[in-house]
Amino acid sequence: MPHDVSWDEYNAHQLGRRPRPSLDMALDAVGPSVSADMSGAPTEGRIAVDLGCGEGVEVTALLEQGWTVHAVDGEPEALRRLAERTPAEHAGRLHIHHLAYAEVDALPDADLIHSSYALPYCAPEHFPTVWSAVRAALRPGAVLACQLFGPHDTSFGDAEMTFHSADQARALLDGLEIVHWDEEDADGTAYTGPKHWHVFHVVARRPAEA
Repeated sequence: MPHDVSWDEYNAHQLGRRPRPSLDMALDAVGPSVSADMSGAPTEGRIAVDLGCGEGVEVTALLEQGWTVHAVDGEPEALRRLAERTPAEHAGRLHIHHLAYAEVDALPDADLIHSSYALPYCAPEHFPTVWSAVRAALRPGAVLACQLFGPHDTSFGDAEMTFHSADQARALLDGLEIVHWDEEDADGTAYTGPKHWHVFHVVARRPAEA
């Protein structure tokens, strides 16, 4: 994100878009809960973390499917708007955490951790601690869905962002089952206009323990 664009402006612009495809892939990888209703949607007991949730589009989608969701972000206004528009029938399953990456050293244990285009905006000095928190929070059988940025991305060189080569990104997933891996290295558009994207789209699962 260019430094002359505020995160609050970007977050507010996200309201109304569809949930990211990564969430659908993650939900497919998790599968229905043992207490699923007749539609197969999870009901009681499933816990998700949305790290860098922004305006909370994916948080809302998870709440609507019966998940308990921990929404984590460093932008208070986006979190406030999310809380205000969450219907009362879902509000008891929404847990708001106003935390910058520098403050994240642990996350709630979860069956699903979703972080949409967010982790690259963690500064390099904080990324190892945040990533360790993500890995530690994955319950046996839990699924992680996220994006990591590569060195061909237009943003590469921003000292406040973290980038990985393909080998480095795969090393971060060591010990996890890779359910989906897609390397996007192409021109495209972003909120601020044209850009070159270099993104590793990842869905991975912690093996279930015997």
